[in-house]
Amino acid sequence: METLYFLISGYHRSIPVEEVIALHEAEGCPFQLLSVHNGLVLGRGDPKCSMRLTYRSAYVKEIGTVGYVSDGVSTTVLKELDCGKLKVHVVGGSEVPEVRLEGKGTCRAIATEDFIVIGKELSKRAHGKSEKGPFFSPGSMDPILARAMVNLSRLKKGGTFLDPFCGTGVFVMEASKVAKLGLCFDLDPAMCYGGRINLKWAGALSDNALTDSFSLPIKSNSVDAIATDPPYGRSVVSLAHDPIELFASFLGEAERVLKPGSYVTFAMSSKVRVMDAIGTTNLKLMKCHVQRVHRSLARLICTLRKA
Repeated sequence: METLYFLISGYHRSIPVEEVIALHEAEGCPFQLLSVHNGLVLGRGDPKCSMRLTYRSAYVKEIGTVGYVSDGVSTTVLKELDCGKLKVHVVGGSEVPEVRLEGKGTCRAIATEDFIVIGKELSKRAHGKSEKGPFFSPGSMDPILARAMVNLSRLKKGGTFLDPFCGTGVFVMEASKVAKLGLCFDLDPAMCYGGRINLKWAGALSDNALTDSFSLPIKSNSVDAIATDPPYGRSVVSLAHDPIELFASFLGEAERVLKPGSYVTFAMSSKVRVMDAIGTTNLKLMKCHVQRVHRSLARLICTLRKA
């Protein structure tokens, strides 16, 4: 195990940090969290394993090994690391033009808070912003956040993924980079049709069905991961569902269909009594993040684990 740095997005204070941890678990890579800083996570891991994580990351932008941590850049350190080029990044600022040196390798200097990390880059995020597909619906989840939530669900490569409130199919499209099969279910016929269009456009291997999340047509203990954005507010009222009833029923079905040790990640309005609904199940709450959507709406993004 070596000390590694993870350059993360400033999109949210805590979601990118959990993504670092979740990706290591999903990919079976050993990891020990050391410290969290503005735009940067330091931890110990296997470089050959950890460097693979950027192929599916949402908010982890870069991974590298740590040579030194100091309050400045020393020429002695650069010589010891055999740096031929030095790329400098200031967290919260812009990239600084690279510096040519006498060594052979390319080194990275990342300045954050009151110190500088000097090391060598291993890998960068493979995918930028995803396309939403030809079918669009107002209020659909941002693809990058959907990818992060898929990662928080610890979906393993080759697994079966489920979104029981599939809508435009954004979660299944993101999961298709990893999953062997994506299950895309929705109660709204228009959404079910539109989601099928998007998933075909994205080339995702999926099963689409018009069905109610209260009673999923899936065998018990058969799903590896769930990530979803259950409806709330006006969309729920229009379908004659009470938000709390819908949410509690969803969690009950999630507990039934998930394999033991698997995870479900969901987004929900902070106005819904989430903890009351979780208490009706045996699912263990791992983490909840609060995200401000606009002045009148904050949502929770939570991850639960089935024992």
